[in-house]
Amino acid sequence: MRGEPQLFRVDPSTRKGTALREVDFAQLGLQERRDIQEWVAANPRILGLGDDLLILAKEFSGFDKTNERLDLLAVDTSGRLVVIELKRDDTGSDAYWQAIKYASYLRRAGGDEIVSLFARHEKMSEEQAELKLKKHLDADDLDTFNTSQRIILASHRFAPEVTSAALWLNEQVPGDALITCIQLIPYRDAEDDSLYLQANTIIPVPGEEDYEVRIGSRQEPRSTSGFAANLQRTYNRNRNDEITHFLRKAADRALDSLSEDVRPNKRSKWAGGWAGGAYDHRYYRVWYRRGPWSNWDLSYGMNLYQLDGDPAGWKVNVVFGFF
Repeated sequence: MRGEPQLFRVDPSTRKGTALREVDFAQLGLQERRDIQEWVAANPRILGLGDDLLILAKEFSGFDKTNERLDLLAVDTSGRLVVIELKRDDTGSDAYWQAIKYASYLRRAGGDEIVSLFARHEKMSEEQAELKLKKHLDADDLDTFNTSQRIILASHRFAPEVTSAALWLNEQVPGDALITCIQLIPYRDAEDDSLYLQANTIIPVPGEEDYEVRIGSRQEPRSTSGFAANLQRTYNRNRNDEITHFLRKAADRALDSLSEDVRPNKRSKWAGGWAGGAYDHRYYRVWYRRGPWSNWDLSYGMNLYQLDGDPAGWKVNVVFGFF
């Protein structure tokens, strides 16, 4: 039987654990906008998703045909706009529909529009906002920004109408989940009247493959759900690994030695690659997006590769040409 989430205070000296009391936000006099929304806006890691989210706007209502107002707008590290809807102690039966509407309103938002509202939220210039956004995306431009959207619903308790709809909608969308449901549980420590907040992702539900050992390679997924999902998995795996950092640092040093008129103005977000045949291969590209060349027409490429059985280990070469 599945147990309910619990939080304990442990005294190392006595080795005893004392269960903290789960309470309602309403019991504590806490509000959605004044309190919970401000916590998440100040530190989105509260939602338990690490550094994936950058808050772009709060209480946004700048839609042209409606006065509706979304709680928080964010962007994840893959460039997807994220609608965050917060409920205090209960979602009600239609919280998902409210968030879906907001996501639909934002599906055609361009990079310039997002930069502008982010600048207003951060109280900075649009140039500073654009640089901060690019840093979060680890990108040189916003070309692939907002190609899709996702939704986060956060509440103390979820109505079954909401969780049922979220599960069904996620089944209809290949790749990453469309809707993430996060349970926010407040606890009160009676000893010093401290408040604690526990975040649990309840949807998407982890698949059984995450808990089973199967025959096969650790590097290859058991199944795939399309090119976009595979690309996202590769990005998540490689974007911060040592090879990407090495090749990016080498590219930065090389670009610094070029004058502005011949310096490429776009670069890869991560070091791509493949394994197979006689070697493992990772590559990193910098290329031109301005005339007389453009996009992928002419680029520099750094290749890091290892031949099977080669005692010398990894080798690096640099190429320049059309790819």
